[in-house]
Amino acid sequence: KNIIKYYPVGNGDTSLFKTNNANIITDCNIREVKDGIYDVKKDLLNELDERNERPYTDLFVLTHHDSDHCLNFGKHFHTGKVSSYDDDDEKIIIDELWVNEYILGDDNISDDTDAGIIRKEVKRRRNLYKNNDSAKNERGNRLVLIGYDDNNNFANVPQHIPGDIVNDVNNTTFENFEFFIHAPFKADVIDCNAVNDRNMSSIVYQARFYKSNGGNFSCRVLHGGDADHYRWATIKEKSEKNDNVDALEWDIFQTPHHCSWTFFNDTPYKDYDKNIDNSKPKQTSLDILNYKLTGAKVIATSKKIVDDKDNPPHYPARTEYTNVVGSSNFKNTQKFYDDFKKPIVFEIDDYGPTLIKASAPVISSGLSKPSRAG
Repeated sequence: KNIIKYYPVGNGDTSLFKTNNANIITDCNIREVKDGIYDVKKDLLNELDERNERPYTDLFVLTHHDSDHCLNFGKHFHTGKVSSYDDDDEKIIIDELWVNEYILGDDNISDDTDAGIIRKEVKRRRNLYKNNDSAKNERGNRLVLIGYDDNNNFANVPQHIPGDIVNDVNNTTFENFEFFIHAPFKADVIDCNAVNDRNMSSIVYQARFYKSNGGNFSCRVLHGGDADHYRWATIKEKSEKNDNVDALEWDIFQTPHHCSWTFFNDTPYKDYDKNIDNSKPKQTSLDILNYKLTGAKVIATSKKIVDDKDNPPHYPARTEYTNVVGSSNFKNTQKFYDDFKKPIVFEIDDYGPTLIKASAPVISSGLSKPSRAG
């Protein structure tokens, strides 16, 4: 079955797409398991396929390398040659890795951090392409640059730029699934290198599930990392200009930057002492939300949202989202976990996404059918 999972990881992102023939993880914020902390790694091991009794994901997308998008990557994902795999670790092998240029352009990464571990792995894979090593196309070595190479760090590495439709991974065509790449744009890559803002470099995509007959889309998901309203305004402008408005449509919208106000306007939201008022949403952001489809749902990947001054998550941002989809179609990963002790899970069929409400995580065994709630 086609499945989308949004894991409860606090203010951070970890999601899993299960398509007919691929598993896709976007970002990693896997916290230490203790009371009230969901065991994301255990669930991933249950969901992922194995090769030679080793868990692997066909694709890992790192939207950007802030810690809330790569926490404990080194602990849970294998780096280095597959031949160096330690079977006692149960780390996840990444067949193909997608990154933006800033992972190598950022001079403010410490080697001992998870971002540093990822950077080392990106360099290892990059060098295979740079040296035209025949191992570059092997699973566990593949690397793809999303966006532009401002510093010429990714010579010979395969590249997907905004406007590209991607329907394969590891030289294998997706079955009834594809990505539309929205960002990062070249100007944003240049700017983020200049001002050291990792959020500006976020990979933004629309994931498209097709109906089983290969006809129309059954589900469209907009996922934007921590991209702010400036990035989304450019996405809207470029998509409409190039007749790609279908790439703006969504059944599921994952709130950028963990339901912060930055999707809607600058911050601070209000500061009366400094005569600052950014409390009016930008029209371009509202326009993005108005590309929603019937029954559309917003997913806030954040801690529980309460009416306080936190940002993220931001209560006025939540209000703007519920104004568009209604409170029943706005879901928060932490609130959902508090209520059901599980991630937010959608099952995708020809009729679209269906929210699964069950007392236990959905495991792809085919042995039981969970209860549903639309």
